[in-house]
Amino acid sequence: MTRKAMWLLTSLGLLLGVLHLTLTLPMYGRLSLEALWFAGSGLAVICCALMNIVALRSRAPSGRWAIVIANLLIAAFFAAAWPLLPSPQVAAGFIIFIVLAVGLGPIAAWQEKVAHRALNS
Repeated sequence: MTRKAMWLLTSLGLLLGVLHLTLTLPMYGRLSLEALWFAGSGLAVICCALMNIVALRSRAPSGRWAIVIANLLIAAFFAAAWPLLPSPQVAAGFIIFIVLAVGLGPIAAWQEKVAHRALNS
């Protein structure tokens, strides 16, 4: 997967999280426990997208696996939400973060190989 595609998906993930967060008060009308959980979900998506931005800007291979795991976890969150809310944004969130996890995994493995070769030479 190209870096441009990764950046596009990361930007879409960030936009999805921001949209989710900004829709909290219009949807719930006031702060409630449900509204805070809804907002917290948006914050989690934003944090995961920001982690992907850090991963794309960093050359250090060590943190990439943590971000791959974070992407898989947030994708699992979207998958768990699907039966309760089968809507396009849930499907989009799942697709965005599962593709980011799959895309960053090989990049992390390749960077680890390069770093290991550099240490051994």
